[in-house]
Amino acid sequence: MIGGRASRVPPLGYNEHKPMNTLRESAGQVLWIGFEGNAWDSAIEALLRTIRPGGVIFFQRNITSAEQFQNLVRRSAECLSERSAPAPFLAVDLEGGRVDRLRGLLRPLPSLREASRAGMALELGRTAGREAAAFSLNVDFAPVLDVASPESETVLGSRTASDSPAEVAHFGDQFLAGLSESGTLGCGKHFPGLGRGRLDSHLSMPRIEGDATRFWDHDLLPFRVLALRLPMVMVAHAAYPGLESEGLAGKKAAPALPASISQRIISDLLKRKIGYPGLVLSDDLEMRGVLEGRSVGDAAVQAIDAGCDMLLVCRRADSVHEAFEALVCRAERDRAFRLVLDQAAQKIIRCRRELPLSVSDFPPDCSALREEIQELSTEIERRLSAVSGKGIDL
Repeated sequence: MIGGRASRVPPLGYNEHKPMNTLRESAGQVLWIGFEGNAWDSAIEALLRTIRPGGVIFFQRNITSAEQFQNLVRRSAECLSERSAPAPFLAVDLEGGRVDRLRGLLRPLPSLREASRAGMALELGRTAGREAAAFSLNVDFAPVLDVASPESETVLGSRTASDSPAEVAHFGDQFLAGLSESGTLGCGKHFPGLGRGRLDSHLSMPRIEGDATRFWDHDLLPFRVLALRLPMVMVAHAAYPGLESEGLAGKKAAPALPASISQRIISDLLKRKIGYPGLVLSDDLEMRGVLEGRSVGDAAVQAIDAGCDMLLVCRRADSVHEAFEALVCRAERDRAFRLVLDQAAQKIIRCRRELPLSVSDFPPDCSALREEIQELSTEIERRLSAVSGKGIDL
């Protein structure tokens, strides 16, 4: 099971024990891609048919109306569900607050910090899950599990729930429970924590200092507490010298890498020490935080080498093709890498088998969703106002 969901009956003719047929199928499977347009056309269809990615992510640029977006999701899903393949991952970012890709179509969700302070994380997750499910999306790239700090306030702001690791963990647990009511999978981000980062990893690579003990007790606590609850974890494009050097007493540590391509952070820390069993995703490989000194293709190969199961490439078709061909080329000449790639692809297929088999043909009830969001916002405002009026520090 993934995220506590019961297994679904696989499509007719699908054999769960059948290995990936080709190297190129394995390379496509580990990619989770986005694209530029907002209408189904030959370019989008050709990209999906060529790469056959394991997942698709949608952004505000892909949305103009409810009918248009529903059609785009449906056509993408149908294209990738051919050849008796299980349903693909279909994702959107619905954190709440400023990261809310459906806000223009519906209305803005409250921020997770507001929801956390009002004690309404469950309700925020429930509403986000219903929004996603209404458009046949099965993954929400949330909750954010970064622990707030003054250093990151200008970068992350209300995207963080609290400066208390225990409160962040509680928020994440409740948010995931809300998502699960509609069968939506969540993704904890950004491992091992961007809460003390001063830079935006979209633009450059943050370097977050601190020894391994502090990280374990503080930044990593939400991920540790939720390790068996999270269907997916997204790894940050930030460097953590203290985590890279752990256990290297008397030895010179190599220059700190972005966590998203660090074997010590992904394979050693996340998968082995914490024991995380779910899917591990890189953040978008088009971000500058991982592209300092390397290409998208280099980053894709290094992320798989480090232990990532899936790689986000969120916008440009040429970047998707570059990552895809780099994986294929490396696997053709490196038998050990080919094995790792195939194992990741099989893990993804097993997870995809538990997804709903088809998208809905019913138009989403946008009016009802808008009303639910408004009621949630009003109740959060009421609770925060009441507590503030009593002089209680939230």
